[in-house]
Amino acid sequence: MASAGKPLSRHTRRYDTILRLVVALPAGYVVSALAGMCLAFWLPLSRADNAMAGILLDLLLWPLVFMMSFGITNIRRLAAMTGVLTLVLSACVFGGGWHS
Repeated sequence: MASAGKPLSRHTRRYDTILRLVVALPAGYVVSALAGMCLAFWLPLSRADNAMAGILLDLLLWPLVFMMSFGITNIRRLAAMTGVLTLVLSACVFGGGWHS
């Protein structure tokens, strides 16, 4: 959150934490859901096994994305990384045959 040697003010730290939560909660959910769907579409197993593998990946990936959001120092870089990851996983899901 803060770079070494440069203290942040109390207001800036609070603002930074709120922005990270706004990015981490919805983006973490979207990335983990898309990754699970992508895995469920692309694994060569039965539908039930693919669904279970996707759910298990969701449960592992969401906390990792949430922790990553507080590990990356720049909020713009965090938003860009989650945006690109969401676009790539969306393309993978749509390429796998998902339709609404």
